[in-house]
Amino acid sequence: MLTPIQLQAVREVVVTGSLRTAAKRLGFTPSAISQQISSLERTLGVQLFERSPRSVRPTAAGAQLARKAARLLADLEAAEDEMRSFATAHRGRLHLGSFWSAGFRLLPAVLAEFLRDRPQVDVRYEEGDPEVTIPAVVEGRLDLAVVFEYGMVPHTLPKDLDMTLILEEPLYVLVPTSHRLAGRKRIQFGELSAERWISYSEGRDAARNLTHICAAGGFHPDVLFRTNDYNLPFELVRKGLGVAIVPELAMIESHDVHVFKLGNPAHVRRVFAVRRTADPNPLFSHVISRLRTAAEALDRRTDLPTALSGPS
Repeated sequence: MLTPIQLQAVREVVVTGSLRTAAKRLGFTPSAISQQISSLERTLGVQLFERSPRSVRPTAAGAQLARKAARLLADLEAAEDEMRSFATAHRGRLHLGSFWSAGFRLLPAVLAEFLRDRPQVDVRYEEGDPEVTIPAVVEGRLDLAVVFEYGMVPHTLPKDLDMTLILEEPLYVLVPTSHRLAGRKRIQFGELSAERWISYSEGRDAARNLTHICAAGGFHPDVLFRTNDYNLPFELVRKGLGVAIVPELAMIESHDVHVFKLGNPAHVRRVFAVRRTADPNPLFSHVISRLRTAAEALDRRTDLPTALSGPS
């Protein structure tokens, strides 16, 4: 098997016409270069150079190998450069999954910036809730997933996954502007016990979270409307059909809905980046850093009225 140093030796001796000059350019002694060439000649069974006390001249085989060596060494150098670009996260693959509201509020800016700085990275995106994207990460169909976890509905992840916190977002109660409590700066969550509730599909984390929060307020919610569309609760609340709880990332600007921020620190939703612990992908640190920056840039309101509930 030809080695890079043998190919370099042949190429440099042919180019310079001198063992001494070739050795100096490669950082070896003339004796070491001569030994590399002699070893190669024995391995190949062909003489590569005519040697005399004053000169060294390539044979036809030597000249041909020197031409081949130039191309082979260029390919090796290109391969090394390509591997370095993988190591420095300027080339690679990032198949990313995220739930809808993070995909809407965080991912567009993150992906645009990422592809601008790393145009040779193969970036792909799929939308899905954690029950879809977490198994996809485990199975290797996704490299990274942005997932959520409600404070009242914690997850137990497979042991071979790593979680990195991106943000902790508050939850908000939506009521119509005509609601009897809409003018208040602070309410007790239990005051909503007789309301009609708008929630998400039964069995989903958001629906279970609503049940836990209402239980902390001393009642069980009467859910009349269920949806997995984050925009629909706003429309239903606007029309006076009920009240709802939504996370910060799902909030939309509305003048027809009155908003209370849930005051219990356990009543939050946490957003994580999840990846396989054994996956060495150097792109992770860069995309996670950008996700955190995007989360910090969110326009957050701190002057909202508060809905207080009982202990979690």
